[in-house]
Amino acid sequence: MRAILLASSLLLALGQTAAAADGVVLPLPAKDKEEIVKVLGPNIVGQALPSQAITDASVLFPLKEKTAVFHVTSGDKAGTKQTLRVRKGQRPNGNPAWRFELAPTLAAFINEGSGGDLIMPAVSDTDEGVVVVTTPANPFVLEGMKPGESRPLDQKVSVNYLDNPTDQRYAGELTGTYTHMGNHQVTVPAGSFDALLIRLEYTGKVGPAHTQDTAYYFFAPKLGVVAMISQEDVEAYWIIHIDTTTGKVLVSQ
Repeated sequence: MRAILLASSLLLALGQTAAAADGVVLPLPAKDKEEIVKVLGPNIVGQALPSQAITDASVLFPLKEKTAVFHVTSGDKAGTKQTLRVRKGQRPNGNPAWRFELAPTLAAFINEGSGGDLIMPAVSDTDEGVVVVTTPANPFVLEGMKPGESRPLDQKVSVNYLDNPTDQRYAGELTGTYTHMGNHQVTVPAGSFDALLIRLEYTGKVGPAHTQDTAYYFFAPKLGVVAMISQEDVEAYWIIHIDTTTGKVLVSQ
């Protein structure tokens, strides 16, 4: 009987430990909180919530065609609304080619990589007439990432003209980190969500300029991005390095 009770206590303790690890709560670091409040506003991101590892990227960002309306919270177009779409093209080999609009003239191309990861091999900016290709591709949603985990980035960057992709305008190299920042309560015009936060940090030199920047994406299960902080102008971000940071929150989809 004593052995049974001891074994039961041990199993209970192990179960509690596993549950605690699986539901870790990660409050926002002060620096990130300050930036998010400055760009998105003071009432968008609330308390930290229990977080889990990413087990299915397609749940956080479903690959299906849709149209969403976002309210711009900061940047040159603050106070306006933007209609952004997730669209699917078709390649001759039958593979789908997905595109996620970050802005009306800025689109990120999304591929499903090995193991179910979602990656961004290129971003096009039709205003500036350029396409930015990163090798290896930018991570977007990586399966297996645990709360608090960071993975290093080491990339080569090529900025080419859209009308002549073989004409390289600038090239360079970037280093950075991709971090699972845990789940947080996010309240936007579309509703209140338990959203997972991903942070992408970059530093390096592209063309004649040094660049250093951070992007944030809040993913709600089965909906996709419900709030984000990114760059509105690829040309400015990669080359001129002026402050083009833009915040957006979901209104409807």
